[in-house]
Amino acid sequence: MAQRKLIIEELEALNNIKDLAESYEEIAAIEMQRIRNSVLKTRTFLIDLSDVFVDLKSSYTREVDDLLKRRKAGDRTLQPILQKKGKILLVYLSSNAKLYGAVTQNTFRLFISDLKKPEYQNADIVIIGSAGKEMYEGLENHRNFEYFELPDTKVDIEHIKFLMQKFLQYEKVYVYYGKFGNVVKQSPTETSITGEGIFETEKLTPTTREDRFIFEPSLEKIFRFFETQIMTNLFSQTLLENQLARDVSRVNAMEQALLNIEEQSKVLNRVKNRLRHTLQNKKQLETISGLVLWGR
Repeated sequence: MAQRKLIIEELEALNNIKDLAESYEEIAAIEMQRIRNSVLKTRTFLIDLSDVFVDLKSSYTREVDDLLKRRKAGDRTLQPILQKKGKILLVYLSSNAKLYGAVTQNTFRLFISDLKKPEYQNADIVIIGSAGKEMYEGLENHRNFEYFELPDTKVDIEHIKFLMQKFLQYEKVYVYYGKFGNVVKQSPTETSITGEGIFETEKLTPTTREDRFIFEPSLEKIFRFFETQIMTNLFSQTLLENQLARDVSRVNAMEQALLNIEEQSKVLNRVKNRLRHTLQNKKQLETISGLVLWGR
């Protein structure tokens, strides 16, 4: 009886977990449908726009180098927004909630792998999301980092403005996040939002151009535009990409969990049925034994 009661309790617990998994799956599916089309359409536009940013840097090397030299020399005639630290910043986008499947862990592994590269040994680190903070602090001998918390959904523009004030201090900013591929594939991704490479591509593709342009009103103001408005839009897109990838990953994870729950429930029900049959047989034997003794 004690074993049968324990099995019944386990079945009830599985049903509760099943209800929770179904709720998580439904919410994630709704969010996925809400932002999917927007993310995919905006992605194409921003990839082309970042291509212009990369082209600006690669085509006008002399002008850009002069601007960067003035910036590094602390030229006070430059607009404050263009005065940089001359350092690299690595940003890991995670989440506050858990149960988002494998995409957050895979992105974290990519982030940690890149931290070990020689060119990033002196890079500053920003982690966004309490789940990423917990994973990073769990590492031995981890480097110092700054932590920021953003909502997992519906990020306010004020949150982004606050982070951009931080990002704009750096020469190069790389963001690590999950990228939506399709309903079964979400890839850990590293991308530049400061014009080192075309947005969301793995290869740097600067090309030397023969044509020359006149900057109107000036190269400095054009740079200011790219390093504020365009950079803000690129980062906003990474937030949406990361949210979409997390939602799809959660749907897949919850679907797998439901399959596992169903299989486990079948096993427990078979054990419960065997125990019931065993109990019935035992009662029948006791009844027969009682009749035999009564007859005697």
